[in-house]
Amino acid sequence: MQTHLLPLLAAVEEAGSEASHISPWWYGGFSLFVLVLLLVITVIMGNGRPHS
Repeated sequence: MQTHLLPLLAAVEEAGSEASHISPWWYGGFSLFVLVLLLVITVIMGNGRPHS
Protein backbone atom coordinates (compact mmCIF):
# COMPACT_ATOMS: atom_id res chain seq x y z
CA MET A 1 0.00 0.00 0.00
CA GLN A 2 2.88 2.31 0.76
CA THR A 3 4.22 1.84 -2.77
CA HIS A 4 0.92 3.19 -4.10
CA LEU A 5 0.66 6.16 -1.75
CA LEU A 6 4.19 7.55 -2.03
CA PRO A 7 3.97 8.52 -5.73
CA LEU A 8 0.59 10.16 -5.09
CA LEU A 9 2.00 12.09 -2.15
CA ALA A 10 4.94 13.26 -4.27
CA ALA A 11 2.56 14.46 -6.99
CA VAL A 12 0.43 16.36 -4.47
CA GLU A 13 3.49 18.05 -2.97
CA GLU A 14 4.75 19.04 -6.41
CA ALA A 15 1.38 20.48 -7.40
CA GLY A 16 1.24 22.36 -4.11
CA SER A 17 4.61 23.96 -4.65
CA GLU A 18 3.66 24.99 -8.20
CA ALA A 19 0.40 26.56 -6.98
CA SER A 20 1.95 28.36 -4.02
CA HIS A 21 1.40 31.74 -5.71
CA ILE A 22 -2.39 31.30 -5.46
CA SER A 23 -4.00 32.96 -2.45
CA PRO A 24 -5.42 30.67 0.25
CA TRP A 25 -8.68 32.61 -0.08
CA TRP A 26 -9.19 31.03 -3.51
CA TYR A 27 -8.91 27.56 -2.02
CA GLY A 28 -11.41 28.45 0.70
CA GLY A 29 -13.79 30.01 -1.78
CA PHE A 30 -13.59 27.03 -4.09
CA SER A 31 -14.17 24.63 -1.19
CA LEU A 32 -17.18 26.65 -0.06
CA PHE A 33 -18.55 26.66 -3.62
CA VAL A 34 -18.18 22.88 -3.90
CA LEU A 35 -19.87 22.30 -0.53
CA VAL A 36 -22.80 24.57 -1.41
CA LEU A 37 -23.13 22.90 -4.81
CA LEU A 38 -23.21 19.44 -3.21
CA LEU A 39 -25.79 20.65 -0.69
CA VAL A 40 -28.00 22.04 -3.46
CA ILE A 41 -27.71 18.81 -5.45
CA THR A 42 -28.56 16.79 -2.34
CA VAL A 43 -31.65 18.90 -1.62
CA ILE A 44 -32.82 18.78 -5.24
CA MET A 45 -32.28 15.03 -5.54
CA GLY A 46 -33.97 14.45 -2.18
CA ASN A 47 -37.21 16.19 -3.11
CA GLY A 48 -40.11 13.85 -3.82
CA ARG A 49 -38.53 10.81 -2.20
CA PRO A 50 -40.27 9.48 0.88
CA HIS A 51 -38.21 8.73 3.95
CA SER A 52 -38.95 5.49 5.73
